[in-house]
Amino acid sequence: METTTLTENGISVTKGLGEEKYLKCCSGAFRGEVYYQYDYRHLNGELFSTLRKTLEQCRQERDKWLQKKTVAFSGHRSSRIARFATDRERLFRDVAFDTFVAIETFCIEKGYHTFITGMCEGFDLIAAGEVLNLKKRYPYIRLKCVVPFKGQANRYGEADKRRYNDILAQADEVITLQDEYTEGCFLRRNDYLLEHSAFLMVYYDAVAVGGTFYTLKRAVEQKKKFENVCYNRR
Repeated sequence: METTTLTENGISVTKGLGEEKYLKCCSGAFRGEVYYQYDYRHLNGELFSTLRKTLEQCRQERDKWLQKKTVAFSGHRSSRIARFATDRERLFRDVAFDTFVAIETFCIEKGYHTFITGMCEGFDLIAAGEVLNLKKRYPYIRLKCVVPFKGQANRYGEADKRRYNDILAQADEVITLQDEYTEGCFLRRNDYLLEHSAFLMVYYDAVAVGGTFYTLKRAVEQKKKFENVCYNRR
C-alpha cells in the first residue's frame, strides 16, 4: 500500500503482519531520480526495508530476503523408506516424530519460517504434515506446496490421496509448475525447490541413486546447508 510516511518517531508504521508499505521519494542525493522506499513486516514480526528505483525491484529484494529463511524438503518414497522395516506403522511414526523435532530444532529455532515441499508420496508428505502440526505452536510459519504437474496424486493410494488433498487445502500457497507429466518434470521440480530455498532437509539413505540423491548433490555443490533426518534401520 502506498503511504505518505514509513516512520513515526523513528518507528516503522508497517505494523500489520504480512503487510507492505511504500512511498515514492525524490532526493537531491539521487540526482533528482524517483526511488521507492519500501517496508515489509513478516508474519513473525521481522521488518524488511529497502530502497530501489522500482516497486518491482523492492519486492524482488524482499523475496530474496524471504528465500534466506526458507527450507526445502526432499526425501524417499514410502517403499524405499520402509524397505527393511518389519513394523512399517511404527517406522513411519518414528520418521514423523524425528522430522517434527528436526524442523523445530534445526529450522524454526534458527529463524527459518517458510517451508516448501514437492508433495511426493513418502517423506514430502510426512514433512508437510509436520509443518502443519508445528503451525499450531508457531502460527507464523508458512507451508508452500510445489506440484510438479496437475494430477500428481492420481496414482497414489486412497490414504495418500486424502493426505495429499488435506495438505494442499491447508497450505499457505500452492504452485503448480506445469499442466501435464513430462519426462524430467520431477527433477525440474527439485531444481525449483533449491532455487527458492537456503536450507535443505532430506531423508536420504546414502544410496547414490534417485531424486533425493540428485537434489542433495546439487545442494552440496551450491554450498547450501542441509540436515539429514534419515537413520539406518538395516
